[in-house]
Amino acid sequence: MVKLVLLIRGAALLLCLLISQTTSTPHVQVSASGACISSERDALLSFKASLLDPAGRLSSWQGEDCCQWKGVRCSNRTGHLIKLNLRNIDMEMEDYMDNMGYYMYNMDYYMYDMGYINMYDYNYPNRSKPLSLSAGEMSSSLATLQHLRYLDLSWNDFNGTSIPVFLSSLKNLRSYIVDLAWLPRLSLLSHLDMSYVDLSSARDWFQMVNMLPSLKVLRLSECGLDGTISASTSISNLTHLEVLDVSDNTLRIPSQFGNLSKLQYLDVSLNSYPNVDHAWLSRLSSLSHLDMSYVDLGSARDWFQSVNMLPSLKVLGLSGCGLNSTMSASISLSNLTHLEVLDMSGNNFYTSLKHAWFWNLKSLKELYLSYSSWIGSIPSDLANMTALQVIDLSGNQLVGLIPEKLGNLCNLTRMRFSRNNIGSSIGEFMRRLPKCSWNTLQEFSVQDANMTGNLPSWIGNMTNLSVLRASQNMLTGPLPVGVGTLSSLKWLNLRNNNFSGVLLKEQFSNLGKLELLGLSHNNFSGVLLKEQFAGLGNLKVLELSYNSFNSVKEQFASLGKLEHLDLSHNNLSGVLLKEHFAGLGNLKVLDLSYNNFNSVKEQFASLGKLENLNLSHNNFNSVKEHFASFGNLKLLDLSYNKFSGVLFNEDFASLGNMEHLDLSYNNFSDFLLKEHSESSSNIKHLDLSHNKLDSVLVEKHFAGLLNLEYLDLSYNSLRFAINQKWVPTFRLKVAKFQSCKLGPIFPEWLKWQSDIDVLVLSDSNLDDVIPDWFWVTFSRASTLQASGNKLRGSLPTNLQHMSAEYIHLGSNTLTGQVPKLPIHISRLDLSSNSLSGSLPSELYAPALEDLMLANNQLTGTIPLSIFQLTFLYRLDLSGNHLEGDIMQCWKESDANSTSQFGWDLFSLALNNNNLTGQFPKFLARSSKLMFLDLSYNRLFGGLPEWLPEKIPQLKILRVRSNMFSGHIPQSFTSLRHLHYLDIAHNDMSGSIPWSLSNLKAMKAGVSQDTKDYYYEESIPVIMKDQKRDYTFAIYNLLVILDLSSNSLAGQVPEEITLLLGLTSLNLSNNQFIGTIPNQVGDLKRLESLDLSFNEFSGAIPSSLSALTYLSHLNLSYNNLSGAIPPGQQLQTLGNQMYIYIGNPGLCGDPVGRNCSTHDGEQSGLGDINHMPSVYLAMIMGFVMGLWTVFCTMLMKRTWRAAFFQFVDMMYDIVYVQVACICLGIIYAEVSHCSLVDVHCMEKDTAPYGHFLLKSPMPTEGVFASEVEKLKADQFKPPKQVILEPFEHEHACIVGGYRMPKK
Repeated sequence: MVKLVLLIRGAALLLCLLISQTTSTPHVQVSASGACISSERDALLSFKASLLDPAGRLSSWQGEDCCQWKGVRCSNRTGHLIKLNLRNIDMEMEDYMDNMGYYMYNMDYYMYDMGYINMYDYNYPNRSKPLSLSAGEMSSSLATLQHLRYLDLSWNDFNGTSIPVFLSSLKNLRSYIVDLAWLPRLSLLSHLDMSYVDLSSARDWFQMVNMLPSLKVLRLSECGLDGTISASTSISNLTHLEVLDVSDNTLRIPSQFGNLSKLQYLDVSLNSYPNVDHAWLSRLSSLSHLDMSYVDLGSARDWFQSVNMLPSLKVLGLSGCGLNSTMSASISLSNLTHLEVLDMSGNNFYTSLKHAWFWNLKSLKELYLSYSSWIGSIPSDLANMTALQVIDLSGNQLVGLIPEKLGNLCNLTRMRFSRNNIGSSIGEFMRRLPKCSWNTLQEFSVQDANMTGNLPSWIGNMTNLSVLRASQNMLTGPLPVGVGTLSSLKWLNLRNNNFSGVLLKEQFSNLGKLELLGLSHNNFSGVLLKEQFAGLGNLKVLELSYNSFNSVKEQFASLGKLEHLDLSHNNLSGVLLKEHFAGLGNLKVLDLSYNNFNSVKEQFASLGKLENLNLSHNNFNSVKEHFASFGNLKLLDLSYNKFSGVLFNEDFASLGNMEHLDLSYNNFSDFLLKEHSESSSNIKHLDLSHNKLDSVLVEKHFAGLLNLEYLDLSYNSLRFAINQKWVPTFRLKVAKFQSCKLGPIFPEWLKWQSDIDVLVLSDSNLDDVIPDWFWVTFSRASTLQASGNKLRGSLPTNLQHMSAEYIHLGSNTLTGQVPKLPIHISRLDLSSNSLSGSLPSELYAPALEDLMLANNQLTGTIPLSIFQLTFLYRLDLSGNHLEGDIMQCWKESDANSTSQFGWDLFSLALNNNNLTGQFPKFLARSSKLMFLDLSYNRLFGGLPEWLPEKIPQLKILRVRSNMFSGHIPQSFTSLRHLHYLDIAHNDMSGSIPWSLSNLKAMKAGVSQDTKDYYYEESIPVIMKDQKRDYTFAIYNLLVILDLSSNSLAGQVPEEITLLLGLTSLNLSNNQFIGTIPNQVGDLKRLESLDLSFNEFSGAIPSSLSALTYLSHLNLSYNNLSGAIPPGQQLQTLGNQMYIYIGNPGLCGDPVGRNCSTHDGEQSGLGDINHMPSVYLAMIMGFVMGLWTVFCTMLMKRTWRAAFFQFVDMMYDIVYVQVACICLGIIYAEVSHCSLVDVHCMEKDTAPYGHFLLKSPMPTEGVFASEVEKLKADQFKPPKQVILEPFEHEHACIVGGYRMPKK
């Protein structure tokens, strides 16, 4: 037997020698070095010359030996070039993905966890900038490489063109592009990879491939293949095919694939064309690898039976297949006894994991069940899978701990339970891990799993652990020292927890392999010291943001490989020193934002590779002079600091590679950019918004910005003085000039910026007609914003040709009608203009989400087309002249439909129109509604009881000034989010529900988080007896209850004082009785209180004086009595008489009526029951006194005569005085009736009036002596009045007077 083997080996060797001699080419010219054929080297150099290589991937293509160049491989036998691999993914990346296992989404899992990668332009981690054509055409020199058998140019950018036809002469080519006529000539081809090549126009590709009888490997991934292959098409020649990859196409998988009897590897994943028949699968008896991921199997019932008939199957991929039910465990699985890898992630099972069919697959090594809506607990059947190495249950709805008895799972390497609701202590969870796997486990992921507690100290026993993820939990305590003993650890992500304490060197002492350390969003504090990270020589990413570190002391010197350092959102302050970053020569990203640094001292000299520097949100006032060494810097963010003065381009002269510069939110007053400045030529993103720039901008300011794409100059006082005929050298994509002075003429130079995607011209002093070219130049823009100007003219009647998603032209003077809208529009704001006419009968805007047409002059009815906008979440038609029945769109059958108007509605404003009808029933399907304003219309009927049930999220409800009637629904008190309720000026009756105190948002006040709203415009609010405009951010913070001007009656429930968040309470103009609630002083946030025009009685509660925020109070026209409470706050209120007028029982300084002391009031109230005794005593005293006088008079005559003479005299005096006073009150004249008083007072104090004279002399004498004098002084005494027709000497003269004109 041994001799036979030796004989066979000898024969094989002899045969190889013969073939070598016969196939060699003696005429080939080899280079002098003998390593590379010169003609093929020249062909490669010519090919290189036709390419642009920004990443320098072809930098090794120099020298004589081309076989040593990167991506080039030559034959060891002939020296010819046989392989050229220029694929744009580094080879180490491919090796890494191979090592990660079968599924590439493992890589995505890592990348998703690496939150820092958004700082880079990464789609794949080691992918560099692609090769591209320098002159639009590839060099034809590759056609001379006739011995080439492998060519890979994938993942590059050849300007969207096809590989030229000359490549058809490469008979041994591995990859080709469009024309497949050459393909059958490659009869010996065994390996064909045309992945990522556009074959969508090659309809005969299947027939051409079928003519390659030697083919063993065929890869056509992402080639644009679509449609159906005819059943009559034969693949009989592909009898040797072992590997077939047609993934990522839109191909209906043909049943002919079932005839490939030798097929071992089949990948049909990511074919979106639904397939029903899978019976052909059962004929592939040799198949060991089947990937059907993201193939629609939702309607396929036989897929499992077909798969179950593949006895050699080892790998089965069913990710994202639309599977929604599990297989019963009773199904025979005998034919899947060799299955090692099962992927069922990304499906929608919505069932308990314990009912799954795969728990008996004891040969299974890798089980992927992530994001498949599994529910319940993790079943104990997991213990049966003794060969299991990888289990991924992340992204489900699993609860509870893992089973306790997992002692036989000793081969575990990766365990993923992230994004579930484990809800337990992480220490208890890890305690249940099988101890026999502590030395084998390489990855343990439980991020976002609702875990608590501390990391166990014994975690150091997991000696092979390389990945530990426990971020986004509620873990507490210090970082255990045991972590520092995990010598194999490469990834440590503990972000978004509650870890605390200081960092110790023992926690990182043996982590020499660590590459990523994520400790951000915790409560670590203290000083960052050098020795803490001394052993982390391989660390590339260090995230310490969102903590409470307060100082840095030279701790980064040993981190020579560090590429990403994030210290943002801490309490670091002071001066940045040179020593802080001295050893970080490889650092590419440095984030120090959101700290309190104030200055820099040349510390960046060693950061020559830095590409991204973020110093925003600090207190820097000068740092620009330290950028000299940043030659590779591409992004610089200095926003939100205290820089001031003039900004010169010399400040950034050394930053020739700068692409992104953000200087917003500073105090720069001017900027100068020199023409053709090299430092600004590469800038693509420039943000100077929110400064104090007040320069006059001319063309030269922009001359050096050749590659500018993003420009934001908003919120400055810049004035543009640019020639209307100027043609910029740049092509903007984003242009923001809000609050700049571009006008008054519309800037003509914008006409050439046809690449603009976002244009903001709001409040830019434009006073012009919108030019016609505007709608053509910006037809491809997604955002057009020019509100707050004086733009006039009418809009085009049809805007359907535009691509705009957001058009904001509100607050202008535009006229005409509302145009036909762009088909892709999502937000339209034309409010506060002068648009007229009716709304379009057809809108044709299916994606519209936000429609604002408020404050125009629109007439007619609301068209039914608006109620076809099923994605609408904000509708504002307020302030127009719309009329008609608001209920015209309602259809009872549509009440619960998810595809009808109102389903996504957040805000509806129909106020200030002439709409009629009842409360709109279509709102019964608006469960997301937060803002509803129907005020100032003519709506009638009752308010619906179903409001809390159907609209539970309602926050603001305004229905004032309508004709609503009936009682306030008791159910309103269940609106837990309601903080603004305005039912004023309706005809509501009944009483206030006592359960009003259940309005939780009014009890606690509202959060200052206004993220649910982004409204730009102001909204009118009636508060403090005034109408004021509030921005919505403030409007959302108001807590208002306004029930005024209705017919409500009864007592105000005491529970209303539990609404502690109220800022305004108005119950005026109703019929409330009883007393004002005593605890009204508990409403500490109250700013306005109006209880006027009711029938309140009793005293004003003294607690009212405790309302320190109160600035408006109205208690007028009630039946209140007693003393007005003292208090400094009440005394500061204006219009004191107006506050209390109409309450005759009140006393105190504000009403000018004195009150007795508090004790006197109480005493009087106490004696009121003894009044009969008082009256009796008074009567008895009066009788006794009267008879005493009478007896005295009877006894002595002289006393009697004197007494009556005294009485007559006093009678005359009092009579005259009373008469004078009465006349004085009637005529509002002098109180003293002497002649002197009349002459002194009446003439000097009033231009006209009446007078009254009194004299003790006889009447005739007075009249005769004084009348002439009175006439001389412009008095007119018309008559004499005798006060008494008896013999009294007292008389009065009355008359009128008028002062002479001067």
